[in-house]
Amino acid sequence: MGKIAVHGFVNTDMICQVDAFAEVDQETEVSSLQFLPGGSAANVAVGLSRLGKEVYFLGAVGQHAYTSFLLDSMEKVRCDHIQIVDQASSGMVLVLVDKQGLRTMYTYPGANVQYEVNRVPDDFCLGLDFLHLSSPHLPIADQLFAWKKKKPQLRISFDPSSLLTKKGLKPLQALLAQTDILFVNRSELQDLVGDRGVDLALQDLHRLGVKEIFVKMGKEGAVYSSASERIYHPSLTVKAVDSTGSGDAFAVGVLYGFSRGWDKKKVLQAGITLGARVVEHVGARTGLPHIGEWGG
Repeated sequence: MGKIAVHGFVNTDMICQVDAFAEVDQETEVSSLQFLPGGSAANVAVGLSRLGKEVYFLGAVGQHAYTSFLLDSMEKVRCDHIQIVDQASSGMVLVLVDKQGLRTMYTYPGANVQYEVNRVPDDFCLGLDFLHLSSPHLPIADQLFAWKKKKPQLRISFDPSSLLTKKGLKPLQALLAQTDILFVNRSELQDLVGDRGVDLALQDLHRLGVKEIFVKMGKEGAVYSSASERIYHPSLTVKAVDSTGSGDAFAVGVLYGFSRGWDKKKVLQAGITLGARVVEHVGARTGLPHIGEWGG
C-alpha cells in the first residue's frame, strides 16, 4: 500500500470524566475536563502518519477558535485537500467516560458534512492506492466510492459506524458491494443484517460483495472474515481508562498491516494490539504509537 487518503470527521473532543452516567433528570459531577483533537477519520490518518505512511486527509473544518487547533493536530498528515467552510463551526463531540472506561458520545457534525468532493482535482484519486472512509456523511461517501470508476484497482476500506448502520442495509447496499475492507462492531453488524449471529451475518455481507470484514467485539476480541477464511483473535488484558478511539486504532493497525504485506492473522493481531494500547490512555490519539515505538 503506497499513498493513502482518509475521509471523514475531524472534531474537537470535549472529554468529561464522571463516576457514573447520569440518569434522566439527574445530575452528575465532572471530575476532569479535557479538550483533545479527535474525529474517527482524523484519528486514523494521524495514526498511520505516525507509523511513517504517506497519508492525505479529506475533510472540512469551520471558521472558529478551534480551527487552528484541529489543523495543527494533524501532525504530518498531508492536508492539501482539507476545506475551510465559511460561516460554519467545526465538528465537536461531547464524550462522557465513566470510571470503568466506558463512554457515551454526543456528536455535532458541523462543517464535516459540507465537504465538496468536486473541489478535489480529478486526477487525485489516480495516485492513490487506498481510500479509507470512516463515519462519512452518506452523500459524500457516494461520490468518493465513484472514484473506483476512474481507478478500478483502488482499494476502499469502510468504517460506517453506528451513525450510518442504524439507517439499515438498504441505503448502504450499493457502497458495501464495492467495499474491499469493512470494519464493524457486533451492534453495527446486527443493524445491517439483523440478529442472525456473527457467522450468518458475515456470509450475508460477503454475498453482497464485501471482500474482507473485520468485526470488533470488545472484550471478546475480533474476527477477520473473507469468503474463504475466518480468523479469531482474543482481546488483550489491559487496564482500560478511556475507550474513545479504540476502533480507530484498530483500523490503524489493520491498514498498517496491509501496507506491510502481512498475513491476515498478523494484520488482525496488529488491530487488536493498537486498539488495546489506546484504551490505556485518555483521548483517542494519546496512545497511538510513533514509528519506532511499535514494530508490529
